[in-house]
Amino acid sequence: MRLYLSERPRTFIVLDVNYSLILRHPFPTYTNNNRSKKNAIYKHQTKESESEAHSLNKVIVEFVRSSLLDLSSFKDITPNRLKHNKSLLGFLGLLYVRGNIYLGFITNSIRVASVKIDETINLVTDVTFYCLNNDEFDSSINSVEQETNLQKEDPDIHMTNPSHSVQKLLQSGHFYYSSDFDITSNIQERGFSVMSRNRIYADNPYFKSFMWNHFMISELIEFRNGLNPVEKKHFDEAGFLTILSRGYAKTVSITLQGSEEGLLTLISKQSCMKRGPIFGDWGCDDDGFVSNFVETEIVILCERFCFAYVIVRGNVPSFWELESGFRKSSMISKTSKRLVFTRSFETSQLAFNKHFGRLGDQYGDVHVIDCLSGDTKNYRGQLKQRFKEHILTYLEKSSHYKEKPSDDEKDISASHSNYKISSSDLPITTSLMKRAGYTSSNLSELLSPLIDSIVDFGALFYDFNKKVYVGKQLGIFRVNSFDCLGKANFVSKMICQEVIELALRDMNVKVDENIRSVHAKLWKENDDVLKELTQNSLSTSSRTQSEHINKGFKASLTKKYHTVVGDVRSNETAMRKLLGRLHDQETVRLYNPLHQYISCQMMKRASEYSYKRDIKIFATTFNVNGCLCDAKSLKNWFFPPITSKETYDIVFIGFQEIVELTPGKMINSRSENLAEWETKIKKVLEEESFDKSKYITLWSGQMGGIALLLYIKIGQIAQVSNVESAVRKTGFGGMSANKGGMALSLEYSKTKFCFVCSHLAAGMNNLDERHQDYKAIAKGISFTKNRKIRDHDAVIWVGDFNYRITMPNDVVRAMIEKNEISGLFEYDQLNQQMASGETFPFYDEMEICFPPTYKFDNNTSRYDTSDKQRVPAWTDRVLSMSRAKILKQEIYNCCPEVIFSDHRPVFALFRANVIMINESEKKRVSNEIYEGYKKVVGGVNYLLTGSDVSRFVADVGDKIISPPSSDSSKWWLKNGLSARVVLKDLQERDAQCVLVINPYNPSNPWAIRGVETIEGTELVKRLASRP
Repeated sequence: MRLYLSERPRTFIVLDVNYSLILRHPFPTYTNNNRSKKNAIYKHQTKESESEAHSLNKVIVEFVRSSLLDLSSFKDITPNRLKHNKSLLGFLGLLYVRGNIYLGFITNSIRVASVKIDETINLVTDVTFYCLNNDEFDSSINSVEQETNLQKEDPDIHMTNPSHSVQKLLQSGHFYYSSDFDITSNIQERGFSVMSRNRIYADNPYFKSFMWNHFMISELIEFRNGLNPVEKKHFDEAGFLTILSRGYAKTVSITLQGSEEGLLTLISKQSCMKRGPIFGDWGCDDDGFVSNFVETEIVILCERFCFAYVIVRGNVPSFWELESGFRKSSMISKTSKRLVFTRSFETSQLAFNKHFGRLGDQYGDVHVIDCLSGDTKNYRGQLKQRFKEHILTYLEKSSHYKEKPSDDEKDISASHSNYKISSSDLPITTSLMKRAGYTSSNLSELLSPLIDSIVDFGALFYDFNKKVYVGKQLGIFRVNSFDCLGKANFVSKMICQEVIELALRDMNVKVDENIRSVHAKLWKENDDVLKELTQNSLSTSSRTQSEHINKGFKASLTKKYHTVVGDVRSNETAMRKLLGRLHDQETVRLYNPLHQYISCQMMKRASEYSYKRDIKIFATTFNVNGCLCDAKSLKNWFFPPITSKETYDIVFIGFQEIVELTPGKMINSRSENLAEWETKIKKVLEEESFDKSKYITLWSGQMGGIALLLYIKIGQIAQVSNVESAVRKTGFGGMSANKGGMALSLEYSKTKFCFVCSHLAAGMNNLDERHQDYKAIAKGISFTKNRKIRDHDAVIWVGDFNYRITMPNDVVRAMIEKNEISGLFEYDQLNQQMASGETFPFYDEMEICFPPTYKFDNNTSRYDTSDKQRVPAWTDRVLSMSRAKILKQEIYNCCPEVIFSDHRPVFALFRANVIMINESEKKRVSNEIYEGYKKVVGGVNYLLTGSDVSRFVADVGDKIISPPSSDSSKWWLKNGLSARVVLKDLQERDAQCVLVINPYNPSNPWAIRGVETIEGTELVKRLASRP
């Protein structure tokens, strides 16, 4: 990466080998040539026009091929590593402060962690800022002056560069970045697919809270999202979008059983989204963001597998703060402090729900570990009581909504159906923590009440040899303590150590003393760093006892209002400046005229390079009861006589009970069943298909007993992009969870598909549980940019939905014998639910013409003859939903020949009308549009040399408001037109023939005229006056 500057017109180019980023302000400020730039004082310069004043925060940006640029008028200002010990490592975005816009770059860093072999984390050690719209600070470019200013406090803030305080903060505050992945995300979110690399997760509502340069980079993320896939790839690889997190990160080497080498990584990320104080004795804001919120991820990586686990901590999500008494003698006494709830309980409950809603949407069920004191005589005990009241209110409302939701409560009910909240007290004292210390031992007896949740939530476990997820984390622990520092860190360490022990045990990997001791050491370092960062970031409330008591008295007076008047401490001011929270800061607005013009014209001419075609999708679901079948049975299933001459472009299979689950195990290691199914199905598809097509396994994944497979013809793999998966557990049993859903999102050319497989609650009378499971999956499964299942062009949802037929057993079986399928279907629970709009609204299901597919005696065609005598039912279903009806279902049937399970496989054949792109034609049209643009505007180089580029940033809101109307002029009349209407026929032309308005016509021109003799006459001759 290199940086070029043209002084007039002032333009920056961030240049990479293939592509470059152009940045230009429409109205730059140039200092007087006769004035010494070194002694120039920062000032707000008077703008020449109102349009310039409106454009202070506007920047023209373009991303173009480097070969198109003419750099003859530019000078290279890239820092020299040998001379300055700097180089451009990443672009941090644009910072608007005091009327100037600064470009931020990382210029030095240290590698501190390797989460995976191809994912490294770097600690920022040096940054450099360049002013985009003012040349007043150019004297410091690549000189030692800039470093000198950063090493000492300037007594006059107006005598130095306003961005220097932010540079100091970034260089000394434990900020981290990665050139390989979005550092705000975790491994489970990123996955292990090559396609997921360079994906941005920071626009997710949850992960966004860990992006500390969000104010600088938010518009740049939107700009990047508007690029085409090729440009986006080059944009990311060049480092034009670098995301910062703050906290702690470190990787150390470990030895697993035998001599196998591995890496143990701990990453902590502090949240920065809360409005008001981010750290200290404060509660939450209106959006549920809390002070002292930290997410910590522990990762073990070796040649065979990758293990990962996430835990969070944060202040109690309610509106509260801590106040000290105003007596000087008791200012530093703990007994003088009192808890103040600043808002009503009902308002706090809304923020509480939002806080846990974000956690639930991201991780599923939430278990809170409450470490607050139970003594209600002190403020900690009072805060604990407040938290318990919020939990009880949440549980009561959830139970009420579940039993009887009213029309007004349905939305609230839906928000509660995606996750469950539970809470446990953990009585741990400071003295107990000191005695135990950060050692390899664990206080397991304290964790015994949490074991069920630990097992139920599971952990991420990926097998590199088999390339499958053996486990995923399906819930999260949230640790409550007063300041969420020492005690919360110690409890987090204990839980993570217990999870490691259980998970590796289930995978037959021995955890030796080396892993335990290294793990404890990392948590101790994490505690020290987070304490230092938090204390350094606190406002006046963090003053120590050694300070003068008058200063402490002043602190107590100003603490409550410090978000308004602010603390003069430089680190806090710098933090607010970085986060864009000073009163005069605005988000930089980016304008990309070339891309916007080309994109608009491309949409208009889409018919020249796009066309529609039909593809065939075979979708099937099967509850295999933990068994495998032979290839002959597979042929009958995938190529029955009804589809024998069909060729499938995509094959989607959803399995339930693919393995026999073991209760009490956190990780289910029996993933070989899925691998065997995958191999057998691929072989059948290639050998038995009508055209002998070759297929590739695009995706294979498993969550407990649920599995999802998707195949695609090899010749069509180039059409597929943006593949990602998501899961949502609804039952219990950790990674051995038997109920829940998996979903796969992908784009086939320009059409977005979502394939879902689920297993819902069983039981004839558990209709409401099935409905709740559906809502939890439909609302809980989320992809990048917070996309839900419904946000796709086409959805195919298969699974064992477990809906039953509400008729007596003997009646149902008799009707099956008589083939009275339509009569039975009227009593099908899913049919009734869909007809009433309760479950699967807007989904379609083709008419069922086959007998119920559950429950059979294994290896027979007889319905259940056991003592339970299950009523036959259509538990296995295939549903679909699409925009503009692009999905047309052609076949819906079952395969009665496959009899090894107590279910029968159900399949459907769809024809999907997708939009295809002719890339060569698209390129031709794009080039043609650009050439036309260049003839009119002058091409991309006009942005570099043009003297007036203000039209590229013109907004409707920037137009100067016209003066108010008067009797003679109106603001809506243009070109100086008079406000008075002049009728030519009424002007005096002849004294003997003067026209006047007919006095007999009514004043209302739409009323029925009453004088017939003059009806319809608007003007009449005025009689000459008598002499």
